[in-house]
Amino acid sequence: HVAFATMLPPFDFAGDLVTEPFVFEKEISSDESFALSDVRALSTKRRTLCAFKGDGNPTDAAARSHAADEYVPHLEALVGKIGELGVTADRQQRFSFQWNSPLEGLGNTFKLSDIKQELGMAWMMRAACKRQEAVVAVDERPRAVVGPARHETDDDRLVVIGGSVLDTPPPGAGKQTGAEKSPKSPGPVLGESAPAIATALRVAAGLYKHAALNILPQLKDDLPGERPNELLASMAETMRLVCLAEAQAATVRRAEEKATANKLLAKLHLGVCDLYAAADKSLNDHVSDFNRISRKLQACILLGISLHRARAYRCAAEDAFVTDEVGEAVCLSDAGIKHLQKCVVAAGEQPRWKAAISEEMDALVSSRNVYAKENEVVYFQKVPDKPKWRLPEGKVIVTEIEHKEDKDVNSLFTDLTI
Repeated sequence: HVAFATMLPPFDFAGDLVTEPFVFEKEISSDESFALSDVRALSTKRRTLCAFKGDGNPTDAAARSHAADEYVPHLEALVGKIGELGVTADRQQRFSFQWNSPLEGLGNTFKLSDIKQELGMAWMMRAACKRQEAVVAVDERPRAVVGPARHETDDDRLVVIGGSVLDTPPPGAGKQTGAEKSPKSPGPVLGESAPAIATALRVAAGLYKHAALNILPQLKDDLPGERPNELLASMAETMRLVCLAEAQAATVRRAEEKATANKLLAKLHLGVCDLYAAADKSLNDHVSDFNRISRKLQACILLGISLHRARAYRCAAEDAFVTDEVGEAVCLSDAGIKHLQKCVVAAGEQPRWKAAISEEMDALVSSRNVYAKENEVVYFQKVPDKPKWRLPEGKVIVTEIEHKEDKDVNSLFTDLTI
């Protein structure tokens, strides 16, 4: 996978949630069910879901998400009928579902005998699969040019291009404004794919929300001591917020591509920060729910907070430079660099994260050096110890897409008797 850089550092490990096939008809035999075809169909749907391992192929990601969409309602119909018929605890032991837990992060395998816990895991799988569609879609996008090409020196005049980066136009060219172009800051070029990517993430957030509010809370009291983190409502809520942060990150990346003004870009970047900070608070407020929490998930959240705050400072620095407050531009750049330095250790959790932060650091240092050189040669302004410019309040413009009740499942298992 390619790092998302200034859009988002992808926690695609959430999509590594896997399970093993389970043959329901072996435990619900034909003499107990007049709807054996429904039971067999459930086994088939689960087998199809298990066939995909989330390896980053866009076609497989969509197929896996579709398989989850098929399996969950079918399983939910069965769980509803079993609940009505009062299946005993002894009978439940006939079920045995095997899952891993990427959100725990230690590679442990968990065996679940409660079919309601299987439903909880299936809902989390459904949300993770939908989110993974966005992850692989971003990985498919081309990358913006990085390196010296961002800072041409054909002319002494430096202007802001694309609302995000410094560039030098060729002689005779004026300042470009409002024109859509490939961003020259690090990261993917989302182009017209951005709305679909953001929508997939918002749908995933809605699925996580449904799990957090309607599926997982009723399981908490009966969970074993060793359990996958995916069965905790607080983890589902954390992932809801992560998905929304990523959806907003995709939105601000597209805004940058459309040459949106720096002031608005800064607000949107800080909105991403606010969402990641809310995810961090969700984990910290419910830390007693978990035996362990994935280091990669924690690193992802810290990276999101630090990187997007640094981007907001970079936007402010560019505006300060354009208004000839060059000393302030240097100071704002330094503030952004400090925020990137905070996440260097976290970025070490994955080579691609480390590369993304290094790329972003290089870009910010490069623009900072441009400001410093201009200040030394032309402006001779004092560089403040702290920025005088205040960053704007963050603006969150994304919401989850609420899950709508699945249709055409009420007729399933209508003749089931146990």
